[in-house]
Amino acid sequence: MSFDLLPDDVARADVPVIAHQDVTLREPGPGDTAVMAELAKSPWTSWWRTDTTPPNQVFWVVEHDSEVLGIITWAPTPVVADLRFTVHPDVEDLAPMVQAVSMVLDHAFAEGTTKSVRWTAMAGDLAGTKVAHAAGIRLHQQLPDHLADGDGNLHDAWLGSIRAEEDREPKTVWRWTELRTERFLLRPLAESDDPRIRETLDDPISRTFLFDRPKPLTDAHAGAERITKWWNAARGLSCTWAVADAGTDDYLGDISLLKIDATTGAELGFYTHPGARGTGVLAETVPVIVAHAFDDLDLRRLTLMAAESNLGSQKLAEKAGFHHFGTQPSAALSGEVMEDLIGYELLRD
Repeated sequence: MSFDLLPDDVARADVPVIAHQDVTLREPGPGDTAVMAELAKSPWTSWWRTDTTPPNQVFWVVEHDSEVLGIITWAPTPVVADLRFTVHPDVEDLAPMVQAVSMVLDHAFAEGTTKSVRWTAMAGDLAGTKVAHAAGIRLHQQLPDHLADGDGNLHDAWLGSIRAEEDREPKTVWRWTELRTERFLLRPLAESDDPRIRETLDDPISRTFLFDRPKPLTDAHAGAERITKWWNAARGLSCTWAVADAGTDDYLGDISLLKIDATTGAELGFYTHPGARGTGVLAETVPVIVAHAFDDLDLRRLTLMAAESNLGSQKLAEKAGFHHFGTQPSAALSGEVMEDLIGYELLRD
């Protein structure tokens, strides 16, 4: 029984039933046809149908309180095994799915021959990555064009792994918070923001200072940038907020803390939707981000880099209390012109 996920001509391994508390891993049956069809339509499983399926692959349905939460496949090998899974789009509480993945890992390492488990997901699978992260899987890298879907389209992949001796605690701090000001909500980026992200990045002023963007720039390009920011947040490397109107939730811009490090601090980066310029979006929100960086993240230093001709960013830095600390000659490409890059810093009191 393939349910449009696994090739029909692949011999299935025996599927053990694994149960713990109220979570059960079992072989799919005829009663699962409808929910499996829904999962098969998910973009996060579309690449499975083109992937080479090992003959010993185990395919589980994850059941919690008589409800199917998702699917897990497991390909055991003597040393390194492969794991992938998809969460049903209607599932909000991911804790039972995290437990299910932990049960698979226990099963994998129980015999002592498997030393490491590799996890692969299509880039952008946010729910699946939250499960992997919570189950203690170390998030490694995003690989371009690593996967192909059933229509032959290429997709980036997110990769991770866990060794038998490692604990099951998250290996990074996922930078995923919400903050508020009087007029704005600072929240994680959402897929619905992509059209306005594209408008922001494709704006002539933005293009002057945000180089290396494709021309023409599409919603798909904007989505790829959002997905990369999600991944960097999951790995604890950065934190990006969409600045949204508190009433309408419309995307008005981005603010990021980049290259987060306990010793060197973080770099502040931002851009504003052209329709929101001149409305005080950054003037109101940057101080909140600065306070969050120092008080909640316990960082000791923030930097901000601005091209010499980017007077708006320089004024913003100075208004937020940043001080000039140095200039890098000919380090910024503004339009097609090389110019100096001005460095600002702010130290925690």
